[in-house]
Amino acid sequence: MKKKIISAILMSTVVLSAAAPLSGVYADTNSDIAKQDATISSAQSAKAQAQAQVDSLQSKVDSLQQKQASTKAQIAKIENEAKALNAQIATLNESIKERTKTLEAQARSAQVNSSATNYMDAVVNSKSLTDVIQKVTAIATVSSANKQMLEQQEKEQKELSQKSETVKKNYNQFVSLSQSLDSQAQELTSQQAELKVATLNYQATIATAQDKKQSLLDEKAAAEKAAQEAAKKQAAYEAQQKEAAKAQAASTAATTKAVEEATSTVSSSQASQSSSNTSSNNTSSNSSSSSSNNTSSNSSSSSSNSSSSNSSSSSSSSNGGGSTNTGNTGGSSSSGINSTPIGNPYAGGGCTDYVWQHFAAQGIYIRNIMPGNGGQWASNGPAQGVLHVVGAAPGVIASGFSTDFVGYAGSPYGHVAIVTAVNSDGTIDVVEGGSGFGWGHTRSHVSAAGVTFLMPN
Repeated sequence: MKKKIISAILMSTVVLSAAAPLSGVYADTNSDIAKQDATISSAQSAKAQAQAQVDSLQSKVDSLQQKQASTKAQIAKIENEAKALNAQIATLNESIKERTKTLEAQARSAQVNSSATNYMDAVVNSKSLTDVIQKVTAIATVSSANKQMLEQQEKEQKELSQKSETVKKNYNQFVSLSQSLDSQAQELTSQQAELKVATLNYQATIATAQDKKQSLLDEKAAAEKAAQEAAKKQAAYEAQQKEAAKAQAASTAATTKAVEEATSTVSSSQASQSSSNTSSNNTSSNSSSSSSNNTSSNSSSSSSNSSSSNSSSSSSSSNGGGSTNTGNTGGSSSSGINSTPIGNPYAGGGCTDYVWQHFAAQGIYIRNIMPGNGGQWASNGPAQGVLHVVGAAPGVIASGFSTDFVGYAGSPYGHVAIVTAVNSDGTIDVVEGGSGFGWGHTRSHVSAAGVTFLMPN
């Protein structure tokens, strides 16, 4: 492309330098007429070459603009799908929550009332064979209903997991398309700058006979400089993306290795405890109906453990909600819900992935928040006992949907980042990843309007 531009410049220079004075048109000699004809012919040839270059560049610009329109349409489609999926996930969560309450109530009732003994008393104390059959049928109907309820619970939990995975995939595609749109914009700017150079070449050739050579050549030089600067910016942008990708890969590998080692240790301990519990349960089972009782007992135990965990999380949230965090992110959550090592549940390369890895390096493993897009951490994190609200301070999590904080308008996912400083004017400095920023990207004096500050429980 640059060779074509240089060729056009040289052609224009040759034509302009060869131009004869207009007074030569009125020369009476055949020699002067021949020279003027040659000048006109050269100008027409240069004009045709410059016009061909303009047409070629315009075609590239049109193609890039069409690609941008298609990419924007894809992004809009993903945004709509994300909203629909989040609504479905919220509905499933509510359904599962209500059914869990029912199952837990039934399990507690079975333990308190000794249902197995009551069932036997009901049969023994029946007045007739018909009464026995009716009571047995009623008991079987209740058991069947409980079984159907458990099967529906398992089905909706699987569906919930599948929809959450779809949201993660859509988020990765959204970020990829956004980055592609940025890259296309960089390329479009470069192509438009080159188009301006080619257009000015064409105009310079046409304007030769009108004595406007110098002004057009100056404009062309300025346009060439702008094209070079645009090309440099595009090269710098691509280099930054490559470096960010390398840094992200290195950070992800290091965190994954640490989590796997910690998980292996915890898994061994849990496997030993599980083996002991299994042996104890097998010894206590002594009849065919014990299978049903064990199921109720285990459900009740799970409910009790969940309640205990939620109580602990609620207590942690209560303790942290009224105070301003001072930035001490290590150790304060060593006994909280996020202290046990787990695998990273968040979409690779996203802002939530960056924040998760930031805390995992300190021995804090943030549980899966559902729905768990960056902006939803502010509401769903505390509601699910994973996070608690704190004041703005270095080292805390910032979450929100505002345009200034996210970096662009209309995001259905929002954003999370780590606060590095709180400025005297109320703005914050952050370090972040994902959403086209690059891994470990920093920003200063970001508006805190609409931003919630959080810490893991």
